[in-house]
Amino acid sequence: MNQSRTGLNDSFYKWIDQVRRSKRKLSELQEKLEYYKVKLIGYHGISYDQIGSGISNKNRDENLLYWIDKVNQVEDEIEINNEVLRKYEDFKNALKDELKIILTSIVERGDAQVILKELGLKRSSYNQKKEEVIRLWLVYDNKGFSQN
Repeated sequence: MNQSRTGLNDSFYKWIDQVRRSKRKLSELQEKLEYYKVKLIGYHGISYDQIGSGISNKNRDENLLYWIDKVNQVEDEIEINNEVLRKYEDFKNALKDELKIILTSIVERGDAQVILKELGLKRSSYNQKKEEVIRLWLVYDNKGFSQN
């Protein structure tokens, strides 16, 4: 099997990129969510200044809806990224220990030399194990566990 990022293994490497992106983006989204929630807190309180003054609260209501919408958008993005990471963890947990290490090294762009030493493998054996991970993922993905 070709180990390049094109051809038969293309979908695997796209999935790996998606997992990497989700890992990286999750902390950023958590920070955004906290910021938006803080902004939203400012609009939760009742303003007694305008009671009975006849001044419309339309602008205030629009601002409240704006921040609620922002919070909802970020929560949706977080859920999408969490789903990608859950599927990655499910697949990883279905693998044997040796293959888990190889998958983790692919996702985290680990140094192949360190992995070879750690597992006591030769380069050709490592490549065979990597191909086994890819084949198993293709089977896993084709059984309806696709990422999108």
